[in-house]
Amino acid sequence: MKRRKFPRLKEGWGLEYRVLDTAQFERDPVSSLAVNISGGGVCLEARQEIEVGTMLAVDLHSPAFDSPILALARVVWCKKRLFSDVYEVGAEFWWVGWKDTDAQASIASYIKERIPEASED
Repeated sequence: MKRRKFPRLKEGWGLEYRVLDTAQFERDPVSSLAVNISGGGVCLEARQEIEVGTMLAVDLHSPAFDSPILALARVVWCKKRLFSDVYEVGAEFWWVGWKDTDAQASIASYIKERIPEASED
């Protein structure tokens, strides 16, 4: 039985995120890496634990798109990798794009097209 609503694509997209908290948001963004991405959210790496429910401003960078994709996402889980100081953070998209209502659909379409290629590896 499939639990996921959206298929996941394992591509190492660069990203930056900011915690949507007034004190933390004004700091420099944290550079990170997307572990996987779907039309519904992203799994990213973090150097520190991020509390479930935290809202993030995310700036995704992929060679497949001409400009960065901006997103607002809510953390739904956070777990520390075994034998590592890195956390994996699952965040669901609440809003994607910047004056582009088709941004989230573009991500989902791109992933759907790439999934057969990814499964052949």
